[in-house]
Amino acid sequence: MQERAKNNPKITWSLNCTPVEVVAGEKGVTGLKVRNNETGQEEVLETDGIFVAIGHRPNTAFLEGQLETDDVGYIIVKPGTAETNIPGVFACGDVQDHKYRQAITAAGSGCMAALDCERYLEGQAVHDWSKTL
Repeated sequence: MQERAKNNPKITWSLNCTPVEVVAGEKGVTGLKVRNNETGQEEVLETDGIFVAIGHRPNTAFLEGQLETDDVGYIIVKPGTAETNIPGVFACGDVQDHKYRQAITAAGSGCMAALDCERYLEGQAVHDWSKTL
């Protein structure tokens, strides 16, 4: 994703900068004031839009040593389910989906986790819905 953005002529990169203030005009954003982390100098970058990205690392550090995760921190689930390595603990959405990471995927896998949890609480084995359809 980063390489695609770097190769896009419509995107200007300002590295080693910290956002200080969104500059707004009468009809919306007109710029972003940033501080250069190396020099401390501030400047306003002219723009009519701002996109904030915080990366793709799932917020699972607090589970370290408790649930099985991959090297990036995504919780590993049994394929086709929301089951983790601990019986009765289920994972869904952005913390276990390293491919799609989107809201609709999170909603769908949340439903999967709810159904798996329901079966678990009923004392039954988790039903493989793919064999039912």
